[in-house]
Amino acid sequence: MGKLDNKVILVTGAARGIGKGCVSKILLEGAKVIATDINNELLKESESEWSENANKSIRTNILDISSEEDWKRVMSDIEEKEGSIHGLVNNAGIVNLKTIEEMSLEEFRETQRINLTGTFIGTKLSVEMMRAKNGAKGSIVNISSISGQTGTLNCTAYSASKGGVRMLTKAVALEIGAKREFIRINSVHPGVIMTPMQIERAGDDKELWEDVRKSIPLGRLGKPEDVASAVIYLLSDASEFMTGAELTVDGGMRVALSGTTLND
Repeated sequence: MGKLDNKVILVTGAARGIGKGCVSKILLEGAKVIATDINNELLKESESEWSENANKSIRTNILDISSEEDWKRVMSDIEEKEGSIHGLVNNAGIVNLKTIEEMSLEEFRETQRINLTGTFIGTKLSVEMMRAKNGAKGSIVNISSISGQTGTLNCTAYSASKGGVRMLTKAVALEIGAKREFIRINSVHPGVIMTPMQIERAGDDKELWEDVRKSIPLGRLGKPEDVASAVIYLLSDASEFMTGAELTVDGGMRVALSGTTLND
């Protein structure tokens, strides 16, 4: 018996990295997954891998998360075919490696439009669907970052957007809780997770990655599956008394960066 049996879960940014890892583990827990991404080619490649192990429990759809029209199309399609969703994983996002002096206003706006506005639209429409179709029950998991908790060097726009996701999550949790509804919304804050986006961000310098590994108290780099485990917990009934919370999945890196060791 899986932790997510008979649930329908929508995952954005599902074609690779953390999103792909989440889909794989969610399927193993018995849910039906609607996997979405803006890159249809990569999404179809991943779908063939998932389908080998998931029978008919996976369906894909193209989604530009920054487009409200696209979101409404996908949600309408879900309503027609599945009736509703029980959970949403707002994972899709981009990173911009520029300082504030190097970055144009349009580049800053683009990062906010995708990472923050896209999360806002998905959260809003999912709350509306869960309220109308599920008796105001469900779970929304927003993927933020430790950059959204502390800020990261040369990641001005990304840090701002992920900090926004963090506070959006808490504010919406309060709004829903004030109505005594049981739509829970929480955030997950990954540290250094070995994904294609992370490699694109920092390159394939083995010495650099070894230095990063040594800076992590648990002594290894993160995997998408590490984040997926936290996501599944928040989607499942095991976390039914959690909302507005944040789970940090970083091997202790944030603690180390703050100047405190696990032995202090």
